Amino acid sequence: MISLQRTYTFSAIAISSFMALCHVLSADRPNVLLIMADDLGYSDLGAYGGEIETPNLDRLAAGGLQFSQFRATPMCSTTRVALMAGMSYAAAGNGNYKDALPLPTLMKNAGYRTMMAGKWHAGNANPRDPKLFDRFFGFLGGMTDCYVGGADWYDGQQKFNNFKPGFDATTEFTARSIEFMQEAVAQEQPFFMFVSYNAPHHPLQAQKVTVDKYIGRYMDGYAVVRAARHAKQLELGLVDPNWVPAPHGVEVRLWDELPHHRKVVEDARMAAYAAMVDEMDQGIGRLIEYLEKSGQLDNTLILFMSDNGGDYNNGSIQTDAQQIPWLPGNNPTSSNGWAWVKNTPFNFYKHASHEGAITLPFIAHWPKQIKGRDGEINHVAIAVTDIYPTMLQLAGAEYPQKERCLKPLTGRSFVNVLTKQADFDAPSRFLWFNQSRAWIEDDMKLVSYYDGPWKLYDLEADRTEQNDLSAERSQRAEEFENKWHSYAKMIDMSPALRQPVLKQQHAWGWHRLKMFAPRLLATFPANSKLTAPGSTQLEMRFSAAVDLSGRQGKYVRLFKVSDESQPVWESDPDETHPSHGKRSLKFTDLPPLEPDTQYYVWIDGGAFKVGGKSVGIINDGAYWWRFRTEKN
Repeated sequence: MISLQRTYTFSAIAISSFMALCHVLSADRPNVLLIMADDLGYSDLGAYGGEIETPNLDRLAAGGLQFSQFRATPMCSTTRVALMAGMSYAAAGNGNYKDALPLPTLMKNAGYRTMMAGKWHAGNANPRDPKLFDRFFGFLGGMTDCYVGGADWYDGQQKFNNFKPGFDATTEFTARSIEFMQEAVAQEQPFFMFVSYNAPHHPLQAQKVTVDKYIGRYMDGYAVVRAARHAKQLELGLVDPNWVPAPHGVEVRLWDELPHHRKVVEDARMAAYAAMVDEMDQGIGRLIEYLEKSGQLDNTLILFMSDNGGDYNNGSIQTDAQQIPWLPGNNPTSSNGWAWVKNTPFNFYKHASHEGAITLPFIAHWPKQIKGRDGEINHVAIAVTDIYPTMLQLAGAEYPQKERCLKPLTGRSFVNVLTKQADFDAPSRFLWFNQSRAWIEDDMKLVSYYDGPWKLYDLEADRTEQNDLSAERSQRAEEFENKWHSYAKMIDMSPALRQPVLKQQHAWGWHRLKMFAPRLLATFPANSKLTAPGSTQLEMRFSAAVDLSGRQGKYVRLFKVSDESQPVWESDPDETHPSHGKRSLKFTDLPPLEPDTQYYVWIDGGAFKVGGKSVGIINDGAYWWRFRTEKN
C-alpha cells in the first residue's frame, strides 16, 4: 500500500516506471472511449447481478475485464473532478483545479483529439474551452430534463436550445459521440472520447415502450429483488459468500406494510429507472457498433464506470404517482428502498463514504491488449484517481508537475493490470464529501458520516461494513484518523471541513432535515431510528426561536406508513401554542405510538419560522422524518 503521505515520491517513481512502456505504446496508441453513467448502483447491470436488460455492457464485460472493487467518491461532482484532476476534489481546490491539469488538456497535448458529449459537472474547468476538448456537446450542471434540456446546454461555444419534439438526451449524446469519433478517424488521429450520460440520474425519463417493459417486474418489493441480485452476484463470483449483505435501516419502508397503491407507485418508479438504464445500454450498443464497422474496436480501450452509487429518496409522497417518465417537465425519482437494492450487497447510498456509495461497476474492454482473459473478474482495488495516470501512460505523456508547479497525482496506473495479470499496489485513499469522510489503506477502512464517531472495517473480511473494529483495533483507528487529518491539512482543506468527529450519530436523512431547517439540532423521535412505543410526544429542537405567528392553515401531521389516507394525528399550531418563541417545537397530545409500527411526519412548507426564516417542507420524499417503534 502506497501512502498518500508519500505521493510526491510516488509521483516521480510512477512517471519513471511507466516511461519504459511509452515507446512501445506511442507507435500504436489506443483510442480511449470513457463512458460514465450517473448514479448507477453496483448491482444494476446484468454483469453485476441485476435484472435490468443491459446486453451491450454485459458483452463488454464478457469480452474484457470486469472489476469487483472499483471505487469512486460519494458524489457526482467530486468523482468527476477526481477523474479530471487525478486527485481528490479537495486536493484540486474544491473543483477549481488549483495546481491541477485537466486530463483532456494532457491528452490533447499528447496528440489526442479530445471530445466530450454529455454531463460535465466537474468543477470550474470549462469543457467548452478548446484547451480541454476539441469538440463538446452537453450541459454544465448536475441534472437536466432529458427532453427539453435547460439553459446550461452548449454545442461547443454556442448555446444549444434546439430541443425539438422527440429530442432525447441519451440518444443525442450517443449520436454526437459517434459524429465526433468519425471526425477523429477521418483525421487519422487517436481520440479520447468522454461520453458522460446523465442516465440514470433523475429525472428518470425514458420512452413509454421501454418503461412498460419493466412495469410489474418490481412488485415483489425491495428485499426480494435485492436477494435475487445478491444470489446472482454469488453465482458470478463478484462477492464473497462470507460477507453479510448490509441490512437497511428505518429510512427504508417495509414493503409488506405499504398500501397496495404505494407498491404500484414504487414498482413504476423502479421501472422508470430500469428503462433509463436500458436505453443508455442501447446507446452504448450503437457506440460499439460504430467502432466495429469503422475498424476501430480492436485498438480502442473502452472504460465504463458510474460516478457514485445509487441515489436515495427524492420526490414527494403526494406527487410521486403523478410523474410520467416519457413526458417533459416531469421529475420521476427513486426511493431509499430502491437505493438499497441498487447498491447490493453494500451499505448506504450516494453521499456516504461507505461502500454502497463508492463501490461501482467498472468494465475495461480492449481486444488488442486484453487477450485470453475474456470475462475475467478482477478483484484489485482500483479507484477513479487511477484513471488519470493510466491515461498518461497510454498516451506516452509526461505529467508536467515541476514545470507547472502542479500537485502530485494520487493514483497509480493500472495498465499492467489490463495488459497482463499483474498485481496492483493500491495507494491509500482519502475520501470526503460534506457529510462523510473515510481513509482506506491495506484493506482497512475508517469511515464516518454526519460527523459521527469513526468506525473501522476490515474490507477483505467485511466489505459490507457490518463489524466495527474501532474499539478492538483502536490504535489502527487512531492512526487512520491522524492520516486523514494530516492529509486534509496538507492539501489546504478548510479547517471547517476537517473538524474532529462528534460522539452523536445521526441516522440517514439528517442532511435533508438540515436543509428543511438549518438551525435544527434534534428530533424526537429521532429520524430513521427505532423508538420506544407508547410515547405521545413529537418534538424538534433548534438553535433559534420558533415563530408560529401568521401560520394558520399550515399543518404538522403524523401518518402510519401502512395508511396514507388518514393521519393518526395533526396540529395547526399558531402563536398561542406553548412552543411559540421557544427553541423547541413540541407536541404532547399524540395518541400513544403503537409497537412495531413505522410512522412518517408531514410538515407543510413554511409551517413556521426558525430564527426569522421559514422552514421548508417535510414530505416523506426528498425530505423525510420517519421512525419505527420497537416491538413489545
